[in-house]
Amino acid sequence: MKIPKNLDEQEVVDTILNIARKLAPKFVFASYSEEDIIQEAFIIGIDGLEKYDSSRPLSNFMFTHISNRLKNFKRDNYYRLDIGSGFDIQSKKRAIMDAMDIESVQAIYHIERDEVETREIIDLIDRKLPSEFRRDYLKLQANAPLTKTRKAQILQIIEDIIDQGEEYTYTLNLHNDLPED
Repeated sequence: MKIPKNLDEQEVVDTILNIARKLAPKFVFASYSEEDIIQEAFIIGIDGLEKYDSSRPLSNFMFTHISNRLKNFKRDNYYRLDIGSGFDIQSKKRAIMDAMDIESVQAIYHIERDEVETREIIDLIDRKLPSEFRRDYLKLQANAPLTKTRKAQILQIIEDIIDQGEEYTYTLNLHNDLPED
């Protein structure tokens, strides 16, 4: 750890910890608790000392540096579903800002945490979902409006895909399928 010439080690540690504690509640997400974010912020602060200009206040530099790096950390570690190309730019921006965490994805698909990796499930659904349901599936992921009938139909197909895995095959049964809305 590179200590600035005009400060002692304890002052630097205290400054970084105070800023980390102030910022941490704003960056809590998914499986990262406030304590986890404080630890990440502290490491980020220590790493940032290399770039610190000692002619300026340490607290200002650290607040900006830690805040920006935590934004990057959250962006890079917060799981979100890809909403595809069927939505307008505003929906895509919302999906980036209000990302879905893994627990939300597991809740949608009724998946137990230790049962199967979520990414594998999503890949399986992407491979096996019939093309005529793709648009509405993407709407479902983005919380866009869908009729109850169509939503139930897609959720049933997703459940069948998950239950049957690679063995899943979709056959159109004109007599038993729910009508499209």
